[in-house]
Amino acid sequence: MTQIIQISTQYQLANIVALIRAGRLGEAGRRRILVIANNSFAPELTPAADSMPGSAGLLTSFDLVVDWNATIWPNHPKTFGISGERAPLMARSLRTEWAIDDEPLDLIVESLPGHPAGVLTQIFTTATISVHSDGLMSYGPIRNPLSLPQYQRLTTIYYTDLLPGITPRQLAEHSPDRVALPPTDLTSVIEDMAAEVAPELAAAKLGDPIPEAAIVLGQYLAQIDLITAEEELELHLQMIDEVKAQGLSTVIFKPHPTSARTTTEPLRTRSHELGLEFVLADVPLLAEIVIATTRPQLVVSCYSTGLATARALFGTATAAIGTSMMLHALAPYQNSNRIPLTIVDALHTGGYVLPGDLAEVGPGSANAESGAGGASTGTKDLRPLIDAVTYCMQSETASYLRDSAIDFLESAVGGEDMKYFKRKRLTKLDLPGQLEIPPHRRGLSSAKRRLRTQARRTQRTLRTYGISIDGAKLVPQVNSRLSSRLNSAVNSGVGSRLRSKLGPTRRSEPE
Repeated sequence: MTQIIQISTQYQLANIVALIRAGRLGEAGRRRILVIANNSFAPELTPAADSMPGSAGLLTSFDLVVDWNATIWPNHPKTFGISGERAPLMARSLRTEWAIDDEPLDLIVESLPGHPAGVLTQIFTTATISVHSDGLMSYGPIRNPLSLPQYQRLTTIYYTDLLPGITPRQLAEHSPDRVALPPTDLTSVIEDMAAEVAPELAAAKLGDPIPEAAIVLGQYLAQIDLITAEEELELHLQMIDEVKAQGLSTVIFKPHPTSARTTTEPLRTRSHELGLEFVLADVPLLAEIVIATTRPQLVVSCYSTGLATARALFGTATAAIGTSMMLHALAPYQNSNRIPLTIVDALHTGGYVLPGDLAEVGPGSANAESGAGGASTGTKDLRPLIDAVTYCMQSETASYLRDSAIDFLESAVGGEDMKYFKRKRLTKLDLPGQLEIPPHRRGLSSAKRRLRTQARRTQRTLRTYGISIDGAKLVPQVNSRLSSRLNSAVNSGVGSRLRSKLGPTRRSEPE
């Protein structure tokens, strides 16, 4: 059986290679085809995962490496789709080009149902489907449900065990097998990548451990319209302040690969004002590689997955800045960033710990939200919180978590944990903590909910048969047809009799 493995980032590539080396991606000797998609806004200007420094040694684990962007050019991977009639033609073409006989296929893709993962499942309609997940988003639900042909073939979820003791909720409604990658296996791959790029690290003065240093991981929150550019700059300045508060002497700033570089100089200035040495790590390398070589005492960010990987892979202390602000700003509630944000805030400022740390809580990450570092004093299990937030995000696909969500919210109402929920969302789902609804509106709200539920159920059924309905376009069409029929009636004889009974027609505007 041939495996077709689709990735879009270098971090995903590292996770896949770690799974292969650990023997968790099937038996050795099977043919593996790596399909690399460059999903960036401007792929022509952004290096793909296989061309980034540190990837050369990883690519030897595959029999064939395919550039998906070149395959579908001039289309973009995020928007390229295919019709049911053309899918078999493309499947035969790709089998010929990739030298695949008429044999069973194992398709391992990133997050479904979006493209490019989704289109590969539509092309190879007989392949079994597995999903590889990296980062903290795998611990929450997906935004859109899978189609019937997708979840019928779903078999396995591969994920990196960044939160030991917690089972990811991604696609849990379909009960797939789950294969966890121990962080130590990924650490080994990261160290091999660091050795490969030793010259680049040395040139950037990042090749050796830097004493009394903290890495600040930048995030691009303003570019995705979560906060303003001014608020993002202030957030990063607070990260510099936290490094000083922790008694460290050096800031290593690693900007996000896709973010603007307008914050660099203000951060350098703030560091010098506080008497801190400033090191810019503006290199096309994974943050984990920089952490592996510089060995900082602290990693600071907002809710970057780098906080979780720093703790899980290297045992590095972490600090989270601005999570309370982001919990308030993040919208809609179903936003996929909510689970990573909730996890990071809960572990750093919410008094939560991982299941394995409940018995004995040792020294942990800094309580950065209050600006005071120290040992973690959390005593609450993180799992019930994740389950409650997951249900509130996707109540239909995660309906099996409703009882757990109710139990959690009943004990949380009136407490600090309500910051993880929106009262309007709780009202819509009829959960503890909801807003009080005036009696005269309860009947109408109930009728609206029933109507919406029926409409969504109808849309899901139609999508199963490949029929999609855009409600935003449908409503104006219905109104237009009703208006035209009413005008026809008014102009007919029936309309004349109606006018005689109803009186002169009112106009909204003067003639």
